[in-house]
Amino acid sequence: MQKAAEHLFRGFFSGPQPPKKMKKTVFFLVIWLAFFPALLQAQTVSMPNFAVATHPFLVNRISFLKNAFVIELTIENQSPSGYFCASKHIYLQDVRSRKKVNMARSEGIPVCPDVYRFKWVGEKLTFKLFFPRLDTNVRYVDVIEKCKEHCFSIFGLILDRQMNTEINQGYDAFDHADFQRAFESFKKAVDENPSYPYGFLYANIIKALMAMDKTAEAKTWYEKLQQRQFLDKEAILDQISKEKYFGQLKSSR
Repeated sequence: MQKAAEHLFRGFFSGPQPPKKMKKTVFFLVIWLAFFPALLQAQTVSMPNFAVATHPFLVNRISFLKNAFVIELTIENQSPSGYFCASKHIYLQDVRSRKKVNMARSEGIPVCPDVYRFKWVGEKLTFKLFFPRLDTNVRYVDVIEKCKEHCFSIFGLILDRQMNTEINQGYDAFDHADFQRAFESFKKAVDENPSYPYGFLYANIIKALMAMDKTAEAKTWYEKLQQRQFLDKEAILDQISKEKYFGQLKSSR
């Protein structure tokens, strides 16, 4: 919960980049040492993607521990008199099943009504939220704080490592002006995850296509977006309407 919360829109290539990655008993030790870092890596996803957040959040990492699921967040203060705290009542909701999992505890953040008072605009605070271990089939969640005012939420947080990799490859390709590869990466993420109910990937596909002057194909994806029932559809369409190429999407073929 933060005073003067600012509503931010996630997507349109504002997402994070992918992380830059002796005798019988000795042979066993070497194999274990080689395997152990990979095991740790498999339990953590750095800079996972999400659709929309109500506050200026960065999701640093998500960790799948033996007995817990952990989200590490950083929030950046945007108010001269800003303060922040986290309610005890925070839960995850599986986007597909709608099943809720309540937070067990937090770390590095005061529990409301206690607050952390920021010292300057732009100051960042990093904290962790701990939840019970999740079912292995949970791929996307919403993070929701229940409180009286200025409650925070993160919608469409992607837990799936492969989907995050494909999206981040798209961001990286777009940053390097490889718009075809960006399009292919975002399209692959869409094609392989038809149950993801947020539409920011469609907006990114449209942006990549327009960067290649493929207006007709971009129009097709814009029409697909209009026909889908995405939870962030209104925000996505509003954001696209502010793009300089919007008139071309709306013009007749």
